[in-house]
Amino acid sequence: MTQPDTARHRLSAATGARLVRPEIQALRAIAVLSVVAFHLWPSRLTGGYTGVDVFFVVSGFLIIGHLMKEAEAWGRIRLASFWARRARRLLPASLFVLLTTAAATLLLVPVVVWRQWFSEILASDVYGLNWLLASNAVDYLAADNSPSPVQHYWSLSVEEQFYIAWPLIIVGVLSACKYLDRSKLRPAIAIALVALTLASLAFSTYGVATDPAAAYFVTTGRAWEFGAGGILAIFAYRSPAGFTRVRAICSWLGIAMVLATVLLYKASTPFPGVAALVPVIGAVLVIWAGSPSVQWSPAGLMRLRPVQWLGDISYSLYLWHWPPIVILPIVLGHSLSTRVRLGIFAAALLAAWLTKRLIEDPVRTRRGLSARPNWVTIMSAIVASVLVGAVAFGGWTEANSRIARAQEQVDSALKSAKSCIGADAVSPGSTCPHPYAVTGLTNPAFAANDIGKGVQVVDKCKRALEDSTVLPCPVGDTTRPRITVAMIGDSHAGHYTEAMDIYGKSHHVEFLMYLKTWCAGTGAVGVTSAISQTAAGVASCTQWGTEALSKIASNPAITAVVFSDFTAEYALPGVSAPGRTITSGDYAAAFARMVAAGKAVVALRDIPNAAGKDVPSCVAAHMTKYDPCTTPRSAAMPLVDHDPMVAAASKTAGVNTVDLSGIFCTGKTCHSVIGGLVVYFGDHHMTATFSRTIAAQAGPAIIRAITRH
Repeated sequence: MTQPDTARHRLSAATGARLVRPEIQALRAIAVLSVVAFHLWPSRLTGGYTGVDVFFVVSGFLIIGHLMKEAEAWGRIRLASFWARRARRLLPASLFVLLTTAAATLLLVPVVVWRQWFSEILASDVYGLNWLLASNAVDYLAADNSPSPVQHYWSLSVEEQFYIAWPLIIVGVLSACKYLDRSKLRPAIAIALVALTLASLAFSTYGVATDPAAAYFVTTGRAWEFGAGGILAIFAYRSPAGFTRVRAICSWLGIAMVLATVLLYKASTPFPGVAALVPVIGAVLVIWAGSPSVQWSPAGLMRLRPVQWLGDISYSLYLWHWPPIVILPIVLGHSLSTRVRLGIFAAALLAAWLTKRLIEDPVRTRRGLSARPNWVTIMSAIVASVLVGAVAFGGWTEANSRIARAQEQVDSALKSAKSCIGADAVSPGSTCPHPYAVTGLTNPAFAANDIGKGVQVVDKCKRALEDSTVLPCPVGDTTRPRITVAMIGDSHAGHYTEAMDIYGKSHHVEFLMYLKTWCAGTGAVGVTSAISQTAAGVASCTQWGTEALSKIASNPAITAVVFSDFTAEYALPGVSAPGRTITSGDYAAAFARMVAAGKAVVALRDIPNAAGKDVPSCVAAHMTKYDPCTTPRSAAMPLVDHDPMVAAASKTAGVNTVDLSGIFCTGKTCHSVIGGLVVYFGDHHMTATFSRTIAAQAGPAIIRAITRH
């Protein structure tokens, strides 16, 4: 027998081609049921998201184990062959679900979500969704995006990146060790794997402590979970033959660890990081234990046909279960009932079984397909991905086209000097008959993307979360102003930029906008928002606020200072925020400093918000209703009884308060459609267009408050 034949024999024997390990199938069944149940009943199975971590361990064990055996048998990794096998196994089903979801989006879902959804479908198509979601998680605008029907593809993106990166790492180790005996390859690869695993775990732990939203998705913070399975594969690829009692105990312990996280972990659990060690170690124990023959081991349960069947269809079940959870509430117009949720589960099981039988297995095992050259498989996968991507890009382009046409229509209407558009419909003395009616100008898709200066993610007028550079942004009359006013705060000061620009130009007022993401601008130490924020961002806010106030105080051209921010987010306690709430004393100290510098001070009270309701999506679902998507004033203005900014203003001489809530609210109700325009592009920021329409009311109110100084 030749050397290559011997190597092939060793490789086949070692990897156990088509060997089905019941404990791995059982782990897959537990993992997929945990994830599906968590998505269907998130308030009951609060830690079901840890099923993804179990999948990562299983993938690391199988893939690194196979690559390790191939490296030892051949002294090299056949990259094209490996990637072709992965493509045949994973891409047909995932691309089919993406294509089906894209079609459902076009046919069933309002245009308002097309831009986001198709961008995420496109990112899923190229297996980069996890990085897009990580970016959005730290983008305070996109962080409020509603879930898309392909959001679960983030974990598949991590897996695909692992399938690309780890073979290349082994190739690199083999190249570095090409003069070593093959018996030395395993220790060399093991050293590299252990080092990368520990580095990834450290990165994950650090990320959870400093930026938990993004850390959840990034590949660098998840790689250690694959590494844990890989370490097991290198040191104990096959379950030990003896120690049956010990293995049975470890198997039960591993299952208990996984299930404990599923039942006990919550959305507030810092994750992944150290907390992910529990399900990861649990999965490692189950795989190591194998199927111990002792009577009281869990092997009998693992081998049950329903368990093995669930493990067999777990990949397709994971793909199919999530899209209907997101799409059906939009189609039905209400949240999912228990009966509908059970129907989704049953339908997902059926779709998964059919996909396994008709797509997964034929492409992976049929001789006419699997026997083709590797380059044919890889090129076919690329072509199929391009076609799915073209559909997603087409949907995204169509959304942009419709948004552009809507903007042209609104801009044309505003230029025509017609009344009853936007805030003009509720101006003092207005005779507009139906100020809260949906009109031909009401376009939720346009509103969702109508983000003006001072609010945008990349915005020359606003500093980023951890950027403490003080750079004022001048708007209004910047050439020959009769008065210069500083406005300081976060994006809730920023969404006045469009209004102040219009008012300033027509009334010879220059506004210097001092804006920073999630920063009230008082210079107070340790103040954070109620939502998650980084410790570095909190420190940066203190530094920026202090320096900005110093520059304002020392600038003789500035005669007045307007403070405005998302006050409720700083005044209400947060769940995991790394700091403290803001107080009236913090505002009073900043006000007093400006008054002492001879500046008139205005406290511009925060506008009402929609209490977490995504306004464009809500309006899109209620276009036939008069005055849709209203919010009770008590919820829209949660600090109605004690606003620390207003309290500080009332106690500080030389400070006046401006309250513009009358534009947004009547009596006990706050409105989302005013003068035919959707007020918010999310749930708390004004659209750029609506901001422009308040210029005629906001500008004079601020100037009156200044002149009362």
